[in-house]
Formats: sequence, structure tokens, C-alpha cells
Amino acid sequence: MVSGAVAGAAAEVKEKIKVIASHKLEVSGDDLEFVDGGVSVVGSPERKLSLAEIALSAYMFRLDLPADVDSGLAAQSTYDHPLTTVPSDDRSDLGIFYPFVGHAWHIGVVEVDVETGKLSFLHYAAVHDAGTVVNPKTLNGQIIGGTVQGLGTALYEEYRYDAEGRVRNQNFEYYHLPSSMDVPTMTIAHQETPSPYTPYGIKGAGEGGRMLTPAVLSAAIEDALEPYGVRITSLPITAEQIVEWASSR
Repeated sequence: MVSGAVAGAAAEVKEKIKVIASHKLEVSGDDLEFVDGGVSVVGSPERKLSLAEIALSAYMFRLDLPADVDSGLAAQSTYDHPLTTVPSDDRSDLGIFYPFVGHAWHIGVVEVDVETGKLSFLHYAAVHDAGTVVNPKTLNGQIIGGTVQGLGTALYEEYRYDAEGRVRNQNFEYYHLPSSMDVPTMTIAHQETPSPYTPYGIKGAGEGGRMLTPAVLSAAIEDALEPYGVRITSLPITAEQIVEWASSR
């Protein structure tokens, strides 16, 4: 959704740049091309304006612009994906509102100490299909961040209440979040299947880790505690629970 909005706004700004350059260079917009940080006349590369020069005119010299062009190089765009449908009246069909989520595969290898309840990561791997990869570094950051969120859901984050219904852990001293010491070193890989419904084929990325990690860790801990017949049905999974499960069988 964001990529569509950014692409739409950028296209509007690009068109305005061409209009201004066309006016200043006194040529048709069809005869212009974007080259090396500027706009030049096709076949006459010496006739060129840099983007800085065009921006200076757009923001500082209103009288140098075409009469029907406003100052500035700003644009606003909203992307409406083509598959939107409304929910049915009886809500049996909730409609389509986000049809290009990413796909992901996670696997966690863990070791559980039944004496202390300590969980150790031996390996953690994640393969995501977020469509076309535009910026690998920020995409990996989204995947890691989503996984850390999922790790918090699986092992740490929980509201605790007293008998009067008041929250007992109302600050981060008692509401536990995963720290850098708790996060496993991750192996990350990508499978690219571009979405046909978005500019550049981009799909979502951060959601995968947030949703997969609790399920993956629940299954891994269950597998590690298989001799004790443990079945995990709630989150978070605490060290105290692990010790209790192991000692009660």
C-alpha cells in the first residue's frame, strides 16, 4: 500500500518537473528525458536543467513558472488496490482489504533446560517472499523486527492483573520485552514472487515474523518437551511453566 502511494506521489512530482522544464527550455514535454540528475532535451543533451535548478524555480521564483502551475514540488497520493471488496451484510464474508501480504517460512531449533526453564536458540532461519525486493537492508530489518515482536508474544509479553482488575505490571520494569540478549542470530533468505496488484510487485514483509514466530516457538518447545507430553495452548511460555510441566510428569 505504501509503495503504491509513494509511486503515485512521485509520478505527480515527476510530471510537474517536466512541465516546469518544458516551460523553461521552451520545448514539448514529449521531447524531454530524465538523465543524470536532471532533465534534458532529447538529442540535445547540452540543453539541460538540473533537478536543483528546477526545484529552485518551483519554490523561489513563482513568476518563472507557467501560469497554471503552483509553487513547490509536492504531491499527495492514495493507493487503492484493485481487489477491494466490502463485507457481506451478515459478516460471513469480511471482504478483501489487504490482498498482497507476504508469505514466509520460519524454523527454530531450540534447547530447553527443564531444571531452570531456560530456552536457548541453536538456530533460527526465516525465508520470506515479500514480492520484489527493493531495499534488502531495510527488508531484513523488517523481518528481524517482526520476528522480535513475535518472540515477545511467545515468551515475554503479558498483562498481569490483581484481584481488583488493576494492571500489576504497568511499566517496562515489570512488563518484559525481548532484549538484544534474547534475540537469536537469524539466517534470512528471500524468494521473490512479484505481486500483480502493486507497483513494482512489492508485498508486505514485517507481518510474517510477528505471526509465525509464536507458532514456531510453541511447536519447537513442544517438540523439546515431547517426553513430558506437553501441549502448549496459551502464550506467553514462561520459564516457570516449563519447569512446572516437566516436574509434573
